[in-house]
Amino acid sequence: MRSIRARLTLALSAITLVIVLGAAGIGSIAIPRVLEQRDTDRLTTAAARSIASLEATGGAVLIEGSLTGVAGDALGVVLVADDMPIAAAGVASEDSPALSSVTSSDPVKVAEHYLAVGIDVADLNLVFSDGDGSVTVDRAVLAVRTADREAAVSEIATWLLLGAVAVTSLLIGVATVVVARGLRPLDDMADRAQRIADGDRTLRLASDDAADPSIARTARTVNAALDAQELAERRLRSFLADASHELRTPLTTASGWVDLYLRGGLDDRARLDDAMTRVDAQLTRMRLMTDEMLQLARTDAGRPLEREAVDLAQVARDVVEDARVASPERRIDIEAREPAIVSGDEPRLAQVLRNLVGNAAQHTAADARIAVIVTPGADHHTVTVVDTGAGIPATDLPHLFDRFWRGGSARSAKGGAGLGLAIVRSLVEAHEGSVVVSSIVGTGTEFTVTLPAAR
Repeated sequence: MRSIRARLTLALSAITLVIVLGAAGIGSIAIPRVLEQRDTDRLTTAAARSIASLEATGGAVLIEGSLTGVAGDALGVVLVADDMPIAAAGVASEDSPALSSVTSSDPVKVAEHYLAVGIDVADLNLVFSDGDGSVTVDRAVLAVRTADREAAVSEIATWLLLGAVAVTSLLIGVATVVVARGLRPLDDMADRAQRIADGDRTLRLASDDAADPSIARTARTVNAALDAQELAERRLRSFLADASHELRTPLTTASGWVDLYLRGGLDDRARLDDAMTRVDAQLTRMRLMTDEMLQLARTDAGRPLEREAVDLAQVARDVVEDARVASPERRIDIEAREPAIVSGDEPRLAQVLRNLVGNAAQHTAADARIAVIVTPGADHHTVTVVDTGAGIPATDLPHLFDRFWRGGSARSAKGGAGLGLAIVRSLVEAHEGSVVVSSIVGTGTEFTVTLPAAR
């Protein structure tokens, strides 16, 4: 397969060849026709002028010398009487018989190198005198030699061909240089791309608008893709490192109790039951963490959600009712008087609210109040989860939705793996919504979920 440089060079060369040779061909055809038309017009004009002169004078007597003057250098003349040439001037003697046979009033080619026209002068009293006698002329033939014109045309055609070859060669050379210079940014881009493919991930493609805006735009797009890939790889490595770290702790704890049992250190029934309870708690923690990571992986992969009409108000009421059962000592209020219909996946939306309410219950004191407020709107509905806990420091707010991130001293140290709020943001964005948080230390925290209303 030819390279783009070869294809462009061949295309420009072909176009140049067609244009130059086409121009040369047109010139080779047009120039002979123009010259031939000039000779035809000259003959036609001379014939008309001769007839008008004879008619005006009532006739004329031509002698040898005057015949030569009539013919001149440009035209030849042959006088014919009884279909025989009686005098000629400006033509070769061997061509006179052939020219004397011309009777056409339109110019015709005769004897290979003449263009001739016949003039009927039988009634115009034209007489030729050679000194020994006079003869009445029946027809006069005017002729112009075409040999010089044909030689000139041949020379012109040769020069046109040579010029076409020279110009074509020059333009092809110019096209080759222009294409090479024009594609130099692509060559540089290919070289850099090869170095990136070979492992130099710090390198990026040159994006100079002065060289070529289209190539620069392509380079910027590729660079953005490379940056996005590098960011995704860093996030994946960070995710794997965090996941490994988070799983290692419960796994080590559970393995330690099992190892202690295998070594005979749990011979007491009460200690064995306590050990199994701790192992079960660690396994439950690992299972919950695994489920959360699976949920994030599915959302990141863009797996489609179920789409049906969901009443956020009813979902909020159900979540609050479940939270009250799980934490009967807490005050959890609900304000959801009017329906707020969205199009989405009801279990996933319920998971969003469970995570937010559970997060508030988990990280605030037992006497802190939690409220869930559903606010319907024309285009968007909002669900706000408010607590009167200790609040979150402003420096922690930008990291709340990061994976495996857990808050500092303003929130309770107890908690999960730091995936709950990451799942909240992932699921809300999958529903084409948004989630924001605001908090004041000592006053409380507020999470607001905004989802488009169903239409």
